Amino acid sequence: MIIHKPFYYIRHGQTDWNVEGRFQGSMDIPLNETGLAQAHSAKTLLANLPITHIYSSPLKRARVTADIANEALGLGITDIRDLMEVNFGVMEGKLRPPGGFSGDWQTGTTPDKAETYINFTSRVFTAINSILEQDGTPLIVAHGGVFMPVDEHMQLGVGAHLPNARPVHLSPPANGHDRWTLAEI
Repeated sequence: MIIHKPFYYIRHGQTDWNVEGRFQGSMDIPLNETGLAQAHSAKTLLANLPITHIYSSPLKRARVTADIANEALGLGITDIRDLMEVNFGVMEGKLRPPGGFSGDWQTGTTPDKAETYINFTSRVFTAINSILEQDGTPLIVAHGGVFMPVDEHMQLGVGAHLPNARPVHLSPPANGHDRWTLAEI
């Protein structure tokens, strides 16, 4: 369960491994030129929003995205280790299979030395809830995989396909609705 409080979320900018279709996981892969440009575009979109603090995965692809976004916001950034992408064990660095792998992982097929989906989901929800317990309106800068259990819980239908460096606003159920809503910025 995620605390019912609105927040902003942005997946890091593009990396070369995103383009190549490789599992990045906990590997510290940097943004490529497109990813840097995407982060600068996101900075413009975030500039006038009521964000009060930024929380980021410490992996450089997320942290650099947060640093660039913060050029327009001038806020504190807190690195949260539990916002890191899933550790995919022996799959990290390998090309994703043509049919994908997320569905198998979500239903219990865990690569050697990788996090289980259940443990990963627990880690992500604990991190997000610790953020939402704070005052203000946060921006969370993390990963596509981190968004997957959030999406599943909120029934948004996005999965891990959140575009790179495209900020979204997530609002809890209200006015008789039973689902969270996602609005692109």
